[in-house]
Amino acid sequence: MPRIKVAALTEVRPGQMRLFALASHKVVIYNCHGRIHASEAGCPHMGASLHEGVLIGTEVTCPWHHWSFDVATGECTSNPLAPKGLTTFPATVEQGDIWVDLP
Repeated sequence: MPRIKVAALTEVRPGQMRLFALASHKVVIYNCHGRIHASEAGCPHMGASLHEGVLIGTEVTCPWHHWSFDVATGECTSNPLAPKGLTTFPATVEQGDIWVDLP
């Protein structure tokens, strides 16, 4: 799994999310009360850009059809019949920088 430096922690403030293009992936970085999470950028339902949705706590809501996902686990929190959850990636903060492990 390649480990990629994404951004400085100061670029994604608490309560914010931001889209980054990393290698062959578009990744959203979420700052949930100081805890950093990362996921694929497209909603697994219909591909909407999740960074254009709403982030409350650790839950992001898709702007198109309002499906919600826990960004820490990838679990769909709004539709128990969802065939697929959100793909998440391990994210860490080291010396003020955000790093993501991609497949």
